[in-house]
Amino acid sequence: MNETLRPERKLVFLVDTKQYTELHAQCGVAMKAYFAQAEKSCGMLGNCSASPLPFLERLAIMRQEITEKNAQLVYMSAKRLLHRAALLGFEAVW
Repeated sequence: MNETLRPERKLVFLVDTKQYTELHAQCGVAMKAYFAQAEKSCGMLGNCSASPLPFLERLAIMRQEITEKNAQLVYMSAKRLLHRAALLGFEAVW
């Protein structure tokens, strides 16, 4: 295979034990924030009835779903960094 076609992997940053502990704490905070948004979404959906919702209520649910999705993305990003650091033994994240 042609060596020039292989993408180069670059070191993003080094992770020491203190940074790993901070990543772990941030992941926990992000997870709790995501769960809080998911619970809020479930509560809003639980208040629905068989008849169609008024426009403003539908808009509020859609806005909440976006907020929940953003919180999920923050959590998944934090978890991904933590996972990579754990797999590499706190040495480097690629």
